[in-house]
Amino acid sequence: MQADFVDAGGVSLFVRRWGEDGAPGVLYWHGGGGGSTEWPELAPALEAAGYAVFAPDAPGYGKSPPLEPERYLASSIAEIGARLIDALGIGPVILIGFSWGASIGFRVAALNPGRVRALVLLDGGYLAPEDDPSYDPSLDFAGRIEAWRVELERQDEEDDAPIEVVAAAMAGSNMEPALPLLPRLAASGIPVLLVAATEPAEWNEIRARRIEELREALPDVHVVRVHAGHGVLQEAGDEVRRRVVDWLARSV
Repeated sequence: MQADFVDAGGVSLFVRRWGEDGAPGVLYWHGGGGGSTEWPELAPALEAAGYAVFAPDAPGYGKSPPLEPERYLASSIAEIGARLIDALGIGPVILIGFSWGASIGFRVAALNPGRVRALVLLDGGYLAPEDDPSYDPSLDFAGRIEAWRVELERQDEEDDAPIEVVAAAMAGSNMEPALPLLPRLAASGIPVLLVAATEPAEWNEIRARRIEELREALPDVHVVRVHAGHGVLQEAGDEVRRRVVDWLARSV
Protein backbone atom coordinates (compact mmCIF):
# COMPACT_ATOMS: atom_id res chain seq x y z
CA MET A 1 0.00 0.00 0.00
CA GLN A 2 1.21 3.50 -0.91
CA ALA A 3 -0.17 6.88 0.14
CA ASP A 4 0.29 10.53 -0.77
CA PHE A 5 -1.54 13.84 -1.10
CA VAL A 6 -3.31 14.56 -4.39
CA ASP A 7 -4.57 17.94 -5.63
CA ALA A 8 -8.21 17.46 -6.69
CA GLY A 9 -8.96 20.79 -8.37
CA GLY A 10 -7.48 22.89 -5.58
CA VAL A 11 -8.53 20.57 -2.74
CA SER A 12 -5.78 18.51 -1.12
CA LEU A 13 -6.79 14.90 -0.39
CA PHE A 14 -4.73 12.19 1.26
CA VAL A 15 -5.11 9.08 -0.91
CA ARG A 16 -4.13 5.49 -0.16
CA ARG A 17 -3.37 3.21 -3.09
CA TRP A 18 -3.10 -0.53 -3.75
CA GLY A 19 -2.27 -2.32 -7.01
CA GLU A 20 -0.23 -1.88 -10.16
CA ASP A 21 0.00 1.07 -12.54
CA GLY A 22 -2.27 0.66 -15.52
CA ALA A 23 -4.67 -1.79 -13.86
CA PRO A 24 -8.42 -1.00 -14.00
CA GLY A 25 -9.09 1.73 -11.44
CA VAL A 26 -11.33 1.51 -8.37
CA LEU A 27 -12.13 4.60 -6.29
CA TYR A 28 -13.55 4.04 -2.80
CA TRP A 29 -15.39 6.87 -0.98
CA HIS A 30 -15.84 6.21 2.72
CA GLY A 31 -18.80 6.75 5.03
CA GLY A 32 -19.65 9.84 7.04
CA GLY A 33 -17.97 8.65 10.21
CA GLY A 34 -15.06 6.79 8.65
CA GLY A 35 -12.04 7.41 6.50
CA SER A 36 -9.89 5.69 3.92
CA THR A 37 -8.94 2.93 6.37
CA GLU A 38 -12.53 1.86 7.19
CA TRP A 39 -12.71 -0.97 4.63
CA PRO A 40 -10.24 -3.61 5.89
CA GLU A 41 -9.59 -6.50 3.49
CA LEU A 42 -11.77 -5.20 0.61
CA ALA A 43 -8.92 -3.19 -0.92
CA PRO A 44 -6.46 -6.14 -0.83
CA ALA A 45 -9.18 -8.42 -2.27
CA LEU A 46 -9.69 -6.02 -5.19
CA GLU A 47 -5.93 -5.70 -5.65
CA ALA A 48 -5.66 -9.49 -5.78
CA ALA A 49 -8.39 -9.49 -8.45
CA GLY A 50 -6.24 -7.22 -10.64
CA TYR A 51 -7.48 -3.72 -9.83
CA ALA A 52 -5.63 -0.56 -8.87
CA VAL A 53 -7.48 0.75 -5.83
CA PHE A 54 -7.56 4.35 -4.57
CA ALA A 55 -9.13 5.43 -1.26
CA PRO A 56 -9.10 9.11 -0.30
CA ASP A 57 -9.69 10.67 3.06
CA ALA A 58 -12.54 13.08 2.27
CA PRO A 59 -11.96 16.74 3.22
CA GLY A 60 -11.55 17.02 6.98
CA TYR A 61 -11.21 13.26 7.47
CA GLY A 62 -8.02 11.43 8.35
CA LYS A 63 -5.09 13.44 7.00
CA SER A 64 -7.04 15.60 4.51
CA PRO A 65 -7.50 19.28 5.49
CA PRO A 66 -11.08 20.43 6.19
CA LEU A 67 -13.19 22.80 4.09
CA GLU A 68 -15.54 25.60 5.02
CA PRO A 69 -18.93 24.20 6.20
CA GLU A 70 -20.81 25.38 3.10
CA ARG A 71 -18.50 23.29 0.90
CA TYR A 72 -19.85 20.06 2.40
CA LEU A 73 -23.00 20.23 0.31
CA ALA A 74 -23.22 16.96 -1.63
CA SER A 75 -22.82 18.73 -4.98
CA SER A 76 -19.54 20.29 -3.85
CA ILE A 77 -18.13 17.04 -2.45
CA ALA A 78 -19.16 15.14 -5.59
CA GLU A 79 -17.39 17.72 -7.76
CA ILE A 80 -14.25 17.13 -5.70
CA GLY A 81 -14.67 13.40 -6.28
CA ALA A 82 -14.96 13.93 -10.05
CA ARG A 83 -11.85 16.11 -10.05
CA LEU A 84 -9.98 13.48 -8.07
CA ILE A 85 -10.73 10.89 -10.77
CA ASP A 86 -9.22 13.28 -13.32
CA ALA A 87 -6.20 14.05 -11.14
CA LEU A 88 -5.47 10.36 -10.63
CA GLY A 89 -5.89 9.65 -14.34
CA ILE A 90 -7.93 6.49 -13.69
CA GLY A 91 -11.23 7.23 -15.43
CA PRO A 92 -13.56 5.73 -16.29
CA VAL A 93 -13.37 4.28 -12.81
CA ILE A 94 -15.23 1.68 -10.79
CA LEU A 95 -16.73 3.77 -7.99
CA ILE A 96 -17.48 2.13 -4.63
CA GLY A 97 -19.08 4.09 -1.80
CA PHE A 98 -20.27 3.21 1.68
CA SER A 99 -23.16 5.07 3.37
CA TRP A 100 -22.43 8.79 2.84
CA GLY A 101 -19.84 7.74 0.29
CA ALA A 102 -22.50 5.81 -1.63
CA SER A 103 -24.61 8.97 -1.90
CA ILE A 104 -21.58 10.89 -3.13
CA GLY A 105 -20.71 8.12 -5.57
CA PHE A 106 -24.29 8.05 -6.86
CA ARG A 107 -24.08 11.77 -7.58
CA VAL A 108 -20.65 11.54 -9.23
CA ALA A 109 -21.85 8.74 -11.52
CA ALA A 110 -25.18 10.39 -12.43
CA LEU A 111 -23.59 13.71 -13.32
CA ASN A 112 -20.28 12.45 -14.76
CA PRO A 113 -21.10 9.24 -16.67
CA GLY A 114 -17.94 9.50 -18.74
CA ARG A 115 -15.82 9.22 -15.60
CA VAL A 116 -17.53 6.12 -14.14
CA ARG A 117 -17.75 2.61 -15.61
CA ALA A 118 -19.52 0.89 -12.69
CA LEU A 119 -21.09 1.91 -9.37
CA VAL A 120 -21.19 -0.10 -6.13
CA LEU A 121 -23.45 1.23 -3.35
CA LEU A 122 -22.68 -0.24 0.08
CA ASP A 123 -25.87 0.35 2.08
CA GLY A 124 -26.25 3.94 0.95
CA GLY A 125 -27.48 6.17 -1.84
CA TYR A 126 -30.87 4.47 -2.18
CA LEU A 127 -32.69 5.94 0.83
CA ALA A 128 -34.14 9.43 1.21
CA PRO A 129 -33.69 11.86 4.14
CA GLU A 130 -37.43 11.79 4.81
CA ASP A 131 -37.24 8.04 5.46
CA ASP A 132 -35.77 8.93 8.86
CA PRO A 133 -38.56 9.88 11.31
CA SER A 134 -36.30 12.53 12.88
CA TYR A 135 -35.83 14.40 9.58
CA ASP A 136 -36.99 18.04 9.74
CA PRO A 137 -37.49 19.54 6.24
CA SER A 138 -37.91 23.05 7.65
CA LEU A 139 -34.25 23.36 8.66
CA ASP A 140 -31.79 25.25 6.47
CA PHE A 141 -28.24 24.01 5.98
CA ALA A 142 -26.89 25.67 9.13
CA GLY A 143 -29.82 24.28 11.13
CA ARG A 144 -29.21 20.78 9.83
CA ILE A 145 -25.52 20.98 10.67
CA GLU A 146 -26.44 21.94 14.23
CA ALA A 147 -29.04 19.15 14.46
CA TRP A 148 -26.45 16.62 13.29
CA ARG A 149 -23.88 18.00 15.73
CA VAL A 150 -26.30 17.47 18.62
CA GLU A 151 -27.15 13.95 17.42
CA LEU A 152 -23.49 12.99 17.00
CA GLU A 153 -22.70 14.27 20.48
CA ARG A 154 -25.54 12.14 21.80
CA GLN A 155 -24.24 9.04 20.00
CA ASP A 156 -20.75 9.69 21.38
CA GLU A 157 -19.08 7.54 18.71
CA GLU A 158 -15.45 7.78 17.65
CA ASP A 159 -15.15 9.16 14.10
CA ASP A 160 -12.23 9.80 11.76
CA ALA A 161 -12.99 13.54 11.68
CA PRO A 162 -13.99 16.35 14.06
CA ILE A 163 -17.67 16.38 14.91
CA GLU A 164 -18.14 19.65 13.00
CA VAL A 165 -16.88 18.01 9.79
CA VAL A 166 -19.05 14.92 10.17
CA ALA A 167 -22.11 17.05 10.95
CA ALA A 168 -21.51 19.22 7.87
CA ALA A 169 -21.04 16.16 5.65
CA MET A 170 -24.25 14.54 6.89
CA ALA A 171 -26.21 17.77 6.61
CA GLY A 172 -24.87 18.39 3.12
CA SER A 173 -26.05 14.97 2.00
CA ASN A 174 -29.50 15.59 3.51
CA MET A 175 -29.77 18.94 1.75
CA GLU A 176 -28.94 17.38 -1.62
CA PRO A 177 -29.96 13.70 -1.57
CA ALA A 178 -28.94 11.44 -4.42
CA LEU A 179 -32.30 9.87 -5.30
CA PRO A 180 -33.63 12.80 -7.37
CA LEU A 181 -30.74 12.06 -9.77
CA LEU A 182 -32.00 8.52 -10.40
CA PRO A 183 -33.25 9.36 -13.93
CA ARG A 184 -29.79 10.73 -14.77
CA LEU A 185 -28.15 7.57 -13.45
CA ALA A 186 -30.60 5.42 -15.44
CA ALA A 187 -29.82 7.35 -18.63
CA SER A 188 -26.08 6.82 -18.10
CA GLY A 189 -26.29 3.06 -18.55
CA ILE A 190 -23.72 2.55 -15.79
CA PRO A 191 -24.05 -0.90 -14.18
CA VAL A 192 -25.00 -0.70 -10.50
CA LEU A 193 -24.60 -3.09 -7.56
CA LEU A 194 -26.44 -2.33 -4.31
CA VAL A 195 -25.41 -4.18 -1.16
CA ALA A 196 -28.19 -3.51 1.35
CA ALA A 197 -28.34 -4.31 5.07
CA THR A 198 -31.21 -6.18 6.72
CA GLU A 199 -30.83 -4.79 10.25
CA PRO A 200 -32.44 -3.16 12.09
CA ALA A 201 -35.58 -4.99 10.97
CA GLU A 202 -37.83 -1.95 11.44
CA TRP A 203 -36.17 -0.34 8.41
CA ASN A 204 -36.88 -3.28 6.09
CA GLU A 205 -40.24 -2.00 4.83
CA ILE A 206 -38.64 1.30 3.83
CA ARG A 207 -35.64 -0.51 2.33
CA ALA A 208 -37.92 -2.78 0.28
CA ARG A 209 -39.88 0.18 -1.11
CA ARG A 210 -36.75 2.09 -2.08
CA ILE A 211 -35.16 -1.01 -3.63
CA GLU A 212 -38.28 -1.51 -5.75
CA GLU A 213 -38.05 2.10 -6.94
CA LEU A 214 -34.40 1.50 -7.81
CA ARG A 215 -35.27 -1.64 -9.77
CA GLU A 216 -38.02 0.13 -11.69
CA ALA A 217 -35.61 2.86 -12.77
CA LEU A 218 -32.59 0.58 -13.28
CA PRO A 219 -33.84 -2.77 -14.65
CA ASP A 220 -30.30 -4.20 -14.67
CA VAL A 221 -29.39 -3.18 -11.12
CA HIS A 222 -28.09 -6.09 -9.04
CA VAL A 223 -29.29 -6.04 -5.42
CA VAL A 224 -27.75 -8.14 -2.66
CA ARG A 225 -29.20 -8.26 0.86
CA VAL A 226 -26.71 -9.20 3.58
CA HIS A 227 -27.63 -10.19 7.12
CA ALA A 228 -25.96 -7.27 8.85
CA GLY A 229 -26.57 -3.79 10.16
CA HIS A 230 -25.53 -0.62 8.39
CA GLY A 231 -21.83 -1.41 8.84
CA VAL A 232 -21.93 -4.10 6.18
CA LEU A 233 -18.15 -4.11 5.64
CA GLN A 234 -17.43 -4.71 9.30
CA GLU A 235 -20.31 -7.10 10.04
CA ALA A 236 -20.41 -9.15 6.83
CA GLY A 237 -17.01 -8.42 5.32
CA ASP A 238 -16.32 -11.84 3.80
CA GLU A 239 -19.66 -11.95 1.99
CA VAL A 240 -19.44 -8.33 0.83
CA ARG A 241 -15.92 -8.84 -0.54
CA ARG A 242 -16.98 -11.97 -2.41
CA ARG A 243 -20.14 -10.36 -3.79
CA VAL A 244 -18.36 -7.23 -4.99
CA VAL A 245 -15.44 -9.04 -6.64
CA ASP A 246 -17.75 -11.61 -8.30
CA TRP A 247 -20.12 -8.93 -9.61
CA LEU A 248 -17.28 -6.88 -11.04
CA ALA A 249 -15.89 -9.96 -12.79
CA ARG A 250 -19.28 -10.57 -14.43
CA SER A 251 -20.44 -7.04 -15.13
CA VAL A 252 -17.43 -4.82 -15.92
